[in-house]
Amino acid sequence: MLPLWSCLNIILAVGLARPQNIDSASSNSKCKVTPSSLKWPSKADWKALNQSVSGRLIAPVPPGAVCHPTRPEFNPQSCTVLSQQWSTESFHASNPISADYNDDTCPPNAALPCSSDGYPAYVIAAANAKDVQQGVKFAARTGVRLIVKGTGHDVPGRSSGRGSLSIWTHNIRGIDINTESGDASIGTVGTAKIAAGMRVVEILNAAAAKNVTIVTGSDPGVGIGGWLTGGGHGPVTSRYGLGADQVLAMEVVTADGRFLEIDPSNNRDLFWAMRGVSPTLSLPTYPSLSYRKTIEIPLREAVPPLHSTFWSLVTLFHTFLPNISDSGGMGYYSATPLVATSIPTNGGSLVGIFLFPSLTPADAVRIMRPFEAAVNASKASFPDTIVSSSYAIAYPSFSAGYPTIALPQSVGIDVRLGSRLFDRAALTANPAKLNAALRTSTPVPNTLLGNLVAGPGPRTVRIPGGGNAVLPAWRQAYTHIILPRVWDQSDPVTARVIQDDLRNTRVPALVGVAPNTGAYVNEADPTTPGNWQATFWGTNYARLKSLKAKWDPKGVFFCRLCVGFEDWVINGGDIVGQHAGSICRK
Repeated sequence: MLPLWSCLNIILAVGLARPQNIDSASSNSKCKVTPSSLKWPSKADWKALNQSVSGRLIAPVPPGAVCHPTRPEFNPQSCTVLSQQWSTESFHASNPISADYNDDTCPPNAALPCSSDGYPAYVIAAANAKDVQQGVKFAARTGVRLIVKGTGHDVPGRSSGRGSLSIWTHNIRGIDINTESGDASIGTVGTAKIAAGMRVVEILNAAAAKNVTIVTGSDPGVGIGGWLTGGGHGPVTSRYGLGADQVLAMEVVTADGRFLEIDPSNNRDLFWAMRGVSPTLSLPTYPSLSYRKTIEIPLREAVPPLHSTFWSLVTLFHTFLPNISDSGGMGYYSATPLVATSIPTNGGSLVGIFLFPSLTPADAVRIMRPFEAAVNASKASFPDTIVSSSYAIAYPSFSAGYPTIALPQSVGIDVRLGSRLFDRAALTANPAKLNAALRTSTPVPNTLLGNLVAGPGPRTVRIPGGGNAVLPAWRQAYTHIILPRVWDQSDPVTARVIQDDLRNTRVPALVGVAPNTGAYVNEADPTTPGNWQATFWGTNYARLKSLKAKWDPKGVFFCRLCVGFEDWVINGGDIVGQHAGSICRK
């Protein structure tokens, strides 16, 4: 049997031949250069790039090709292995072109089409900053679209790009924890220098070995670089602030290919603007935390899920979130209006896992008691069966305890997220309006995901350099609500209906009750209409746009609904994820 990897990647020796069909739009000097363009780099150009990165340039083959009999890469044994791995984050992180989500131009399913349309033309398997520099310089010089992939854990589709040059940072490895460089004035006990290819699980394991806490994302498979780009929330950000708030210094490659070290004293404007697109960064470490978990299963509803009982209790729960957060609680929850259960049949379910760092199990019970008491008091007023339970568990440290419950996500699917940040006013000022918004946002059979990850930490953190470009609404928010939607890859018509419904009906319901906040750019709809600049960056956008013009005047770094996107026009495709037409300056 051939090894799976031998069917997936071809190390470049010579470049692709020039295409026969010429795309006149992308031949325009104002457009990103594509493989069908007259200006597409020559064989000699690609060969020179390969030499400059020590042979690390890859001409990738879609990994799913091994499952398609019409493809020369077809291999039934390799297809079996791939099919078993496709839903795992580790596979997509270790593959140079595949992404966790929306990777649908060549899925491992022979019943569906397979093409290279959704993938980059070439990938640099970067091993160091020099490789990144060479890739950025090449894109700047030739006009080829440039993308960056860390782990591929990217719902908005920024890790994918048709006909692009991709810089894959997975192999830029390393974490160095120094426990003698803390700052007692802000409660830190050291620093951690982390390379761009590191994932959450690896960072937590390294922190546990040193008995310290490092602020990370919640999912074990998330990469540190992309997580920080939009702010970076996680299981202890309610205590210490967002991921971007932790950064002490960064080593970055700019749009002209320069390698810079930036911090509060060097290139302050760039340090303010970018907290994540870099090969290496330094973060503070905090004392080891005891970690408590409380699980709430507040109700099972016997009558149809549109009945008021379920949504009344979900609304009640949300009104308690600010006080839970301010008292030291943080965590994650989900609300599903229809779940098949035996007690009773077809009920609704609200489930949460909450952390209480440095507090005791008795503290956790005390903090959650007002909500539990309110649920118990309401049982008599509803005609439906309500079943609730909770328990608390103590762990010796956060870094050692959290990985035991933070299970990797199942990926390899088509999905889109809508989201909104909720502040105290949105959660408590008008419960009836909140009830209507939550009910509208999550019809059967969908689930609402809640992230109690803001609150005191982002509001009070002392940010290196005095501030950063994170959406200001994070400073007043408590919970980050996500509306996930999935669809069958074989049904594009239904997919469009689901996407339009999310954008035009479900997310606006949340906006209506939280009009003055915004959304977390890493977990938001990439087709967000209207003033997306304010939605994702608020009052910081004007300064970001100015700095974009200063540091990247050619638009080398480009992605949908990213800073400066309004300066571009997409022709012949919607460019969500891999599906792109020509990309041209206005």
